[in-house]
Amino acid sequence: MKMLSLKILLFFCLAAIFMADAGFASATATSARQASLLKESQVSRDAGTPLWRKAFTEYERGRTSKDARQRKAHLLRAEQFANQAITACPKDDEGYKWLAVTLGAQAEDASVKTQIRLSRLVKENIEKALTLDPADDISLLVLSRWHYKVASLQPWTRAFVRLVYGGLPAASMEKSENLLLRAIAIKDRIAHRYSLAKVYHQMGRKEAALKQLQLALALPVTFAEEADDREKARRKLSSWK
Repeated sequence: MKMLSLKILLFFCLAAIFMADAGFASATATSARQASLLKESQVSRDAGTPLWRKAFTEYERGRTSKDARQRKAHLLRAEQFANQAITACPKDDEGYKWLAVTLGAQAEDASVKTQIRLSRLVKENIEKALTLDPADDISLLVLSRWHYKVASLQPWTRAFVRLVYGGLPAASMEKSENLLLRAIAIKDRIAHRYSLAKVYHQMGRKEAALKQLQLALALPVTFAEEADDREKARRKLSSWK
């Protein structure tokens, strides 16, 4: 009887060890798969990084170029690099962000028909970027600027665009304001405050606009384009009083 009890006890001990080993093996396999997927994701992201950085560099060259032909060439190269970054890493927001920024810059020198097409693409790509990284304050800034520009169109211009080109997606100053407040909560920058000042000025909120300009001038420059925004803020602070 004692011998039988010992055999039963030994059986259950061996079974427990086997099950534990199986569980460990399963957990190890799952962990290995997760590590592999993480590594693949990181490799993909690393592959896209040099490309979106090239897009950013070409955008900056285009933005600061005084020659219209060179500006166009730089912005087209920026668009190509941004698209390549998206292809290399479609789950990284940076490619979509810099594609949106670049297309927005191209629209400034384009025909009305091309501006409408690019405007739709800007919104589509920057919203994709925000889907991938909702906490990117620059992407929030870009989308807020899109709302500001479209909402600033005169009624007759919107009617013409709707009649000839089928219109543009809905936009509002309130949405632009909310996006900028979100961006400021993430990182307070000159660009955010200056853009918010323009929104308030467009909404007829003069005192709020002046306050934002003052706040903008009290902040440091965090990227090259903000140096221009700071000078514009200084000029507007005098002209809007």
